Amino acid sequence: MVGKADDVAERREASTQKVVLDRKEIEKLSAQNIGEVLGKLPGVEIKGEAPRARGMSRDSVNILVDGERQASGSLVVFGSLGRLPSSELERVEILRGSSAEFGGASSVTVNLVLKKALSKRSTETRASIGSRGGVTNYSLGWTENGGEGGFSWSLPIWLIWSNSPLNTLTDRQDTNAFGVRTLWQQDSMSVVSKLGHHGITPRLTWKSGSDSLTVSPMLYYGGPTTRDTNTVLSKYNVPATGTGLAFNGDRNSREDSLNRTLRLRVDGEKHLGDSKLTGRASVNNSRRSSSLIRDVHDSLNVLTTFTESMLSVDNEINTALRWDQMMGMHLLSLGAEYVKLNRDDQQIYGGGYVAQNNNVAASRDGIFWVQDDWTPQQTFTLTTGLRAESMGLSADGVSQQHIGWLPSVAARWAPADKWVMRSSLGAGLKMPKVDEISNATVLSVATNTPVEADRRGNPNLRPERSVNFEAVLERYVAEDAGVLGANLYVRSTRDFTERRVQLEGLRWVDRPYNEGNAMHWGAELDGKLRTDSLGWKGATVKAHITLPHAKVNDTRLGITRMARDTPRYVLSMGLDQSLPKLQSSYGLSVQHSALSETAIPGEQRGYTKARTQLDAFWLYQLTQQFKLRIAGQNLLAANTVRQNTLTSAGNEWQLSNTDHGYRSVFFTLEGRW
Repeated sequence: MVGKADDVAERREASTQKVVLDRKEIEKLSAQNIGEVLGKLPGVEIKGEAPRARGMSRDSVNILVDGERQASGSLVVFGSLGRLPSSELERVEILRGSSAEFGGASSVTVNLVLKKALSKRSTETRASIGSRGGVTNYSLGWTENGGEGGFSWSLPIWLIWSNSPLNTLTDRQDTNAFGVRTLWQQDSMSVVSKLGHHGITPRLTWKSGSDSLTVSPMLYYGGPTTRDTNTVLSKYNVPATGTGLAFNGDRNSREDSLNRTLRLRVDGEKHLGDSKLTGRASVNNSRRSSSLIRDVHDSLNVLTTFTESMLSVDNEINTALRWDQMMGMHLLSLGAEYVKLNRDDQQIYGGGYVAQNNNVAASRDGIFWVQDDWTPQQTFTLTTGLRAESMGLSADGVSQQHIGWLPSVAARWAPADKWVMRSSLGAGLKMPKVDEISNATVLSVATNTPVEADRRGNPNLRPERSVNFEAVLERYVAEDAGVLGANLYVRSTRDFTERRVQLEGLRWVDRPYNEGNAMHWGAELDGKLRTDSLGWKGATVKAHITLPHAKVNDTRLGITRMARDTPRYVLSMGLDQSLPKLQSSYGLSVQHSALSETAIPGEQRGYTKARTQLDAFWLYQLTQQFKLRIAGQNLLAANTVRQNTLTSAGNEWQLSNTDHGYRSVFFTLEGRW
């Protein structure tokens, strides 16, 4: 992360491993929405629709919104809240290590702090137009702020029309037990998605001295959304030799969907001498519906039509209460949380495949924690805590109840000027998400095989229990002009969860399973430097690299193997500079994910090739009130290349995919007065 001296000082003085991106640093990421911000954080990469860190594919990033844990996970972060413009963020806090406050379930915790209401009368506008792969995108945002006395309010309104192209080349090969290739097909898929994301997120705040009460409703309307897919199918008539490539039909589909989220949050704080009481409560209702028609022509032009309709409804209650008390050299904190989520999925399939499913799943989490920060001297802080979690899950008639007592201890020591050492040790309990236990089905589009399997949850999935250790050394530059950091981490996990494909009846199904005990370890190196003292005025350089390793003691196979989809390393770098004489600033950022591999002896092997994304921006101050931002994303047009091979009873199925990378350019007029 890069920032002004205050950001470096905040990192140095924090009792935990905490890095903050303020408003200016978020702007330097030049992300269009909050979901894109998450993908550009150091040490975080986006795989599918979820962020991950340290090479851990499942739920390795705990995402909070204003300190509130998101029970429905990525559905919220990359759905309604993830579609919010990045301008709605006030700051981003990245925390590592275990604590009673945040637990140790995930290796990294990201707290997204949204903007607060301002009492000063002001107006903010953002108008953007851009192109992604030759398809036009545009958005409009308008925020009014005001207030009087102890009352302040903010009314943001945002309208976004996002159109995204996707072109995927698929190569499909099957080989029998004698090593003879029996099928070789190639698909060329072209997709155009047209999405509308619109929302109103007002905030009302009443203040009396240092006490406050805030009411924050949100209305998100995602739609109508259309996704048109056209796929041309071809095959080799003699697959063994790869000769006789011929037309094999086509597959065309149109999906219409609509998402709607209603959210009401109330939070406040009350100061009583050296004590502070804070509380929050929110109710959330999300409704997602879609209908799909898929027409499939075979090589003889015979038509088969498939239809799908889906309705998914989430209802969530999320509450928390916290007490902070100063007691001499101690800061004592007590907290309690209660989160309940119910999900109802209805699915109807017609045409070439007929079925009807109604799946109900629910989770209930009760948490109590106590934490003490003891600072006997300015250079040393010892943090101890205990977190108790009681969690219940139910899905399709299967119920579970789990309790965890999770101690943690962390220390911060500054042995010399400009040097800081940190270490933490703690336990974690990671419960399955609702979508991981729900039997709701995502059917394979092509022929059902191990590499193109149906996708479901597992109602019998058990939670992961982990012990996490971290050791950090930081060296700060004079006048807080920068920092170099090295972090060693080790994570031992019982009932480690990975997704695996099994044959169930006549269909192959991909579900999550508890595979055994796992060990993750590695190092994180990061640094940033403001280069004014080197003669490069107004510039900042930054870098972060993660070197992950992972092993799994697979109880089913009776072997020790690598964890699935483990990258060799993940690297991010950035440069930004202000140019006062040109009334401008610019920035470059690089996100590089190295080769990611899977190797399960006798069952599965696969990889995702290394990928480098280069983004850049130029910001020009037009007038005192207006700025023009020109931003480019994926300027190298990096593709995503994957291959997955599964083996069963001597037969082998191989699927290779290449997703074409598109460059994007956006022009944004930003105003404030």
